[in-house]
Amino acid sequence: MDDVPKVVVFKLASNEYCLRVTGVREVLKLQDITSIPNTPDYIVGVTNIRGEIMPIIDLRRKLNLFEDLGDEGIDEKLVMVVEIDGVPIGILVDSVSDVMQISAEQIEDIEGIKKNASGEYIEGIAKIGNRLIIILDIKNLIDPQEF
Repeated sequence: MDDVPKVVVFKLASNEYCLRVTGVREVLKLQDITSIPNTPDYIVGVTNIRGEIMPIIDLRRKLNLFEDLGDEGIDEKLVMVVEIDGVPIGILVDSVSDVMQISAEQIEDIEGIKKNASGEYIEGIAKIGNRLIIILDIKNLIDPQEF
């Protein structure tokens, strides 16, 4: 894996994850969501952010995390707006804690983990002090062609 320049660190359930800053446009308080029928369960719906309609993804469901967001507490979440191949997509997160630099020396090899079903979404795991931060590969995680 190449050097990870700057990343945005966020929490989902009790774990820390991060995305490269270059893919993140902004972080906002969650606004009204309109449900879309017959979509995968991890697509919560769509929202209008400053005149731009975009899908909202629940990463808990996409990553098969056991703590499902459900409908309660959804108003407490933040939306991290990412851009993938020019398509804006909102990702629900619990909180955003840091924007930081991660060096190649801080990233652990995860080849064993990549063999499981969700491993293709993970670029690596950063060890920073006592923290383990999962580095997500946003382009493998979300396909803008789904929308």
